[in-house]
Amino acid sequence: MKKLVLIITLFFASNVMAQGGVQFGLNVSPSWKINMSKQKGTGLRSNQGGYGFNAGIPVKYWMNEFRSLNTGLDFEFTAFDSYQNGLLVSSFRFSSLHLPVMFNIHLSGSLYAMVGTGVVYNFAVRDLNVLQGSDLTGVTNNVQPYLGLGVNSFIERDFGYFEVGVQGRYQVLDIWKSTYVPQENFNSHLASLDFIFRYYF
Repeated sequence: MKKLVLIITLFFASNVMAQGGVQFGLNVSPSWKINMSKQKGTGLRSNQGGYGFNAGIPVKYWMNEFRSLNTGLDFEFTAFDSYQNGLLVSSFRFSSLHLPVMFNIHLSGSLYAMVGTGVVYNFAVRDLNVLQGSDLTGVTNNVQPYLGLGVNSFIERDFGYFEVGVQGRYQVLDIWKSTYVPQENFNSHLASLDFIFRYYF
């Protein structure tokens, strides 16, 4: 047991970036969301702002001191609220599982570029309003691949490693299935701006 504790202590006391290896952590990252819609016939566009967050377990694999791969598994929540006279009258909400596959490329000092992809699985989509709520899970494209781009900083502290940054994501598939009549004349896509806050043990 003493040997195991010594090995773990030496591991975290060393510079993981220089050695390469795997790190596990905790992620709580708020997001600003946009629901971008385009009418097929006229080309008119409309955007609705929303909010959300990611929370889960990130995994960072260092290939060498200049490159790493970020993955893991997050719960993702997304909401688009509508107000009338200062009161919430409806909220369009997604509950999802989020699996990123983002590469980190060293730029300078502790600064890294992020580029890659990932997938979001929407397991619950609901339109809530003051009169009646609707479950829209069955009429959405539940599996949503996305493209991602961002920048982050990886900082070592005495009690662990912190990753902070910003990342943009664009989901490439329409939110709605083509058979969903109320949205058949629209293309709708979700975009996110994530403010990354991750702690690695």
